[in-house]
Amino acid sequence: MINRIHPAALLILGSSFLFASMGALIKMVSPDLGNPMVVFFRNAFGLLALTPWVWRLRTEGLRSDHLGLHLIRDGTGLAAMVCFFYAIPRLDLANAMLLNYSAPLFIPFIAWIWLKERIAPTVALAVPVGFMGLLMILKPTVAMTPPALIGLLSGFLAAIAMVGIRRMAGVEPPLRTVFYFSLFSTLVSGLALPWGWQTPRGWHWLALLGIGGLAAAAQMLLTMAYNRAPAAQTGVYTYLAVAFGGIYGWALWGERPDAWSLLGMGLVIAAAAWTSRLPYPISAPPQRELARH
Repeated sequence: MINRIHPAALLILGSSFLFASMGALIKMVSPDLGNPMVVFFRNAFGLLALTPWVWRLRTEGLRSDHLGLHLIRDGTGLAAMVCFFYAIPRLDLANAMLLNYSAPLFIPFIAWIWLKERIAPTVALAVPVGFMGLLMILKPTVAMTPPALIGLLSGFLAAIAMVGIRRMAGVEPPLRTVFYFSLFSTLVSGLALPWGWQTPRGWHWLALLGIGGLAAAAQMLLTMAYNRAPAAQTGVYTYLAVAFGGIYGWALWGERPDAWSLLGMGLVIAAAAWTSRLPYPISAPPQRELARH
């Protein structure tokens, strides 16, 4: 088991670094281009990266009998992305990422309502601990600000998307799921461009290409990791993205969390990692990364 988990942990380490790097690029470019531009090009370049694999499947491999589930997953996933990208330039990078990564705290309750899954007593105890950590990070005076609430909303919406992926486990292959999400997100986010268009300069194009490329590469590494070891045993490593985000925030923007924030981060990560140990269907682990941005 150690031999299986070790390479998976290294893959998740690389994926977490790439996700944090994507967040840093978003924080750099968003003040100039705005959220609609960043969201659209993140999805458009991601869809472009899928082209070689989609071409192999052709029409037969892309046909689905579960369009309703795809619509729920894609709509909530895109909304989570919009909220997450909005929060990144307005909060400390580590805090914005942690709010998005709070999704596992919501998953047990969403799965209970939607999939009728029983909530284990230990999970029911872990969730309040996680939310206590969120309050320690954001502080009561800060927690009510729109960027913080929208950042937390990104975690809630991502949780719905993740439960949607679990609902489709065994009936939809990962490539079809991610293709539908990329296509839907590109088309829908493109509708806002006439009102949100800002002509990119040279370095803006490089940043936008980097955001899409980093996201695609991070998802690929995460897929490879979950194919090599159970998500319940490796998922905690995904929270290294928060640590990498904190390093970027400190190095580039002078962001320094206080002692209470660091303690709160520890509580959120511990609680979310514990709730992530819920049992998944056999085919679900390779798909969990599809809700990540």
